[in-house]
Amino acid sequence: MLKRFLKGSFVGALRFVPLDALLFLSQRMSRRIASILMFRDWRLEAYGRPQFFKHEINLSLWRFEPARWSFAARGVYARESMFKGCSVLDLSCGDGSTSYLFFSDIAGHIDAMDNDTMALSYARRYHTAPAISYHRIDIVNQPLPARRYDFVVWNAAICYFTEDEIKAILRKISGVAAEDTLFFGMLPAASGYADHKTEFSEQRSLKALLSSYFSVVTIREVDEAYGRTFYFKASNPLSLA
Repeated sequence: MLKRFLKGSFVGALRFVPLDALLFLSQRMSRRIASILMFRDWRLEAYGRPQFFKHEINLSLWRFEPARWSFAARGVYARESMFKGCSVLDLSCGDGSTSYLFFSDIAGHIDAMDNDTMALSYARRYHTAPAISYHRIDIVNQPLPARRYDFVVWNAAICYFTEDEIKAILRKISGVAAEDTLFFGMLPAASGYADHKTEFSEQRSLKALLSSYFSVVTIREVDEAYGRTFYFKASNPLSLA
């Protein structure tokens, strides 16, 4: 009887607490903090020119800027093919958000790697999960882990490598790919961004490159708020021996 009374009193009290308004207010506060963080890191470059993006900023701004949905697409397009207990290689993982938010609940093991110590420090602090192992690896000059993966993901960072470096990395990816491995990734269409070393202005040139390492390549071009983006899926790695 007492338990029912206390429960009823608690529920009754909660009816008068504006939880929806408080949640909305907290989101507005997060938006403000994210905007300041974006200004500090990308406009003031308080810690030098950023080498990775903190997608917590996108998560906080998305509520008020629906056009920011595209940051989630890279995780969704890869996730839709994954199965319970799969193994994933996340190259140039940056802040680790894609592996954490989209893969960590389904993958049995994720090797997430980057060559930026600040990115890895951030990832380990904010996006850790039992399934994820973060590694500092120079994917151009160092070997990838000697294992086979069900899925390989390489997002956005492709543009930050020269074409010769991209080819060397693709050769390594094909070396850790089994016959049924799926290779997912995305990159923005050519924009002339100062830090980009390689850009692709059309699907055809990107597909030609990937087809030198995988026999099946599909590319979808998506118009996003910040320009065109190429999302690719490749399978059936070619024998390069």
